[in-house]
Amino acid sequence: MHPLVFMRRAKVGVIGCGWFGTAHARVYREIGDVDLVAVSDINLESARRVGEMYNARYYGSPEDMLEKEDLDAVSIAVTPQNLAKTAILAAEKGINMLVEKPVATSKQELEALISAVEKSGVIFMPGFIEIFNPAIEELRKCLKSGDIGDPLMISSERMGRNPKRPLGWNIGVSLDLGIHEMYVHTWLMGQPVAVRSMLRRGENGYDEAAVFILSFSNDVIGVISTNWLTPAGVRRIRVSGSKGSAWVDYLNQTLVIERSDHSLMPQIRRKEPLLEELQSFISSVISGRKPDIDERFAKNVLDSLFSGIEREVEMK
Repeated sequence: MHPLVFMRRAKVGVIGCGWFGTAHARVYREIGDVDLVAVSDINLESARRVGEMYNARYYGSPEDMLEKEDLDAVSIAVTPQNLAKTAILAAEKGINMLVEKPVATSKQELEALISAVEKSGVIFMPGFIEIFNPAIEELRKCLKSGDIGDPLMISSERMGRNPKRPLGWNIGVSLDLGIHEMYVHTWLMGQPVAVRSMLRRGENGYDEAAVFILSFSNDVIGVISTNWLTPAGVRRIRVSGSKGSAWVDYLNQTLVIERSDHSLMPQIRRKEPLLEELQSFISSVISGRKPDIDERFAKNVLDSLFSGIEREVEMK
């Protein structure tokens, strides 16, 4: 279905019934103006489990669900190697979509997906969930208000053990964890003009640790550090400016602003980022208005990430 303004409830499906697809299904049930009508997974038992849990029809393939259901929108939360091709199927059916990160695993996949989305005219939103973290929203307001002066440097860390996944993921830590920081840096500072990386690869050939160095047109330097090696999860970001600094703990949803003479911690009401994200997506679907976080934004983020990986600095 092409974007249009309509008064009825939006009919939504979920493709991929792993743990995060299941979370999408749960959250859709909490949103007004939405009917979760169908789910699909290549593991029919997984689809049945989620379908019965949320009173939705279930299918063993996305093709079957997209063919038989009259859907306004879908969430696509399949394995990375299947994201782009599944999204292209939805675009060809004219169905609005939210596609989980990393959206695509190669430049070729990305170009094919963007072409299909723009040809179809559907609403597209990447699953860049941390943009909807209330602490990141407050950090963005802080930067726009000039609370820490002109930004000079932005640095972030996202680390943790490589999660055990039942299905193979053909990506490294850069596309799994690093992409979160790349889209947040881009959201806060604009698209970087140059990106370089240093990568440590594991026995499977995929990167298990990575550092990205970014430069922005306003002379801001960016640093992203990510790995699957740190036992305890770390997710934080700091912006240093001409008058102070501000840093966010993603997990605790806290923001600390530090100046030379004082520091403060604004009170932030905790929210579930996935709920905020899906509400924003559904609002775009119902209104027909293109979201700020769309296929072009996703392309900018992934272009930067792929460019950085290609411009790897070898460790001697």
